Amino acid sequence: MRLQFYKPNAKVTGSACSFWTSEDGSIMSSMIKQDSWDDSRKRGSFSKNKDNPAKKVIIKLNPTEAGAIVDALENNRKWSGYHQSKNQVTRINFGPYERNGDQIGFSYSVNKEDKEDSTNKTSFIIGFTFGEGIVLREGLIDAIKNSLNSNQVEYQKPKSTPLPKKETAQ
Repeated sequence: MRLQFYKPNAKVTGSACSFWTSEDGSIMSSMIKQDSWDDSRKRGSFSKNKDNPAKKVIIKLNPTEAGAIVDALENNRKWSGYHQSKNQVTRINFGPYERNGDQIGFSYSVNKEDKEDSTNKTSFIIGFTFGEGIVLREGLIDAIKNSLNSNQVEYQKPKSTPLPKKETAQ
């Protein structure tokens, strides 16, 4: 599964967001900040920031966290998560997005903060329309199923190995 959402804008404050399942069945998400805008083509770019750690974030979601996002989509709930590694702290938020009192979709935000220097932080946010929310929900449901299947440990009875015969002295 790989889902990609691009939301560039003329103010160069847009974001791109991906969700995918890695080879080991992990559910991953990334966000990257927009780096430019071509006004003549009305097109934004993200490519200059793809290798810049200050302008991107990658998150590994466990199946329960992915399920919480699906629940937020289905039931208009807010969900938040917290991840901590030796280098950074990330706060994840997903929930309904409203404008002028009307829900117009969902928002997904990640705040990344350096563990050693709390002033070194970056925020990422992207909005999803209701239609994009359906696509995201279906993709995450498939990712959860794949993750659970690939992380299943099957018990197999060990093969019996005959014991070596003892030699007898003659």
